[in-house]
Amino acid sequence: MSTEQTLILIIGAADTGRAPMAAALLRRLLQRRGIGWAVASAGIVGHDAAPAEVEARDAITILNLDISQHQARSLNDELVDAARVLLAVDSGVARVLRGRYPQATIIGLGELADRQRDIPDPFRMQVGVWVSYAHEIESLLSAGLDRLIGMAGGASVAPAEVSPPPPPDPPGGELRRAAIERCLRLLALAAELPGVVDWPGARRQIELDLPTMGTPFGPGDLSRPYAAIVQAMLGLTPQPPTPGQSASLRATLAALRTPISAEALSAVSAGLVGYPTV
Repeated sequence: MSTEQTLILIIGAADTGRAPMAAALLRRLLQRRGIGWAVASAGIVGHDAAPAEVEARDAITILNLDISQHQARSLNDELVDAARVLLAVDSGVARVLRGRYPQATIIGLGELADRQRDIPDPFRMQVGVWVSYAHEIESLLSAGLDRLIGMAGGASVAPAEVSPPPPPDPPGGELRRAAIERCLRLLALAAELPGVVDWPGARRQIELDLPTMGTPFGPGDLSRPYAAIVQAMLGLTPQPPTPGQSASLRATLAALRTPISAEALSAVSAGLVGYPTV
């Protein structure tokens, strides 16, 4: 197999953050194995010709790599045809790719390493978070490197799941679930790194996602008034959340994964009275 024939393409959303960082990290890992394959990145909604995020450039510099010349691009049929493997930065991107390009060899970063882990998009977060995620991306790539080399060399990929796929979400369901998981990761990160995460920015992002999280799954789903109560909880959290507040917020948001009943709405309303404010 010639070097020119082997391309591994890392796919992100905008191709300005996790994807170019992962491409640089994978390129170095392959070089250490003496493998000169091409590694590049693209985005499913690529911001064509945009540079990498400043924080991504700074974070990868700390890891002794350089993406200052990176320019984002959108994924297209030509790139897909040229690549041996499409490596998605998270399971959501992988799902989109499998819908668009069923003929391609596609795997998610967490799936590659056989871990139930998606690296959150650290957009708008401080550089320390980007560095932490860059280290985690490198760890996942290292854990899955042998498998990736085999896939690029033509080895078959074992199915990620043997159980039947879950029934499809109702209209808007996938967006609601994605917003919930994004906000849960953000709250978890705020709890793990309280001195690093910009809480006003994180809270603003959760507030922006609330209308999506409040989109009903169907008749009888009281998610809209439930989301309004979450908004009130956030209003009572002007500072980085205490452990009690963080646990309460995460439990409350997690309940939105399923339709909200009248009983669940009453329970969260009652819980608002006892919501810890210190």
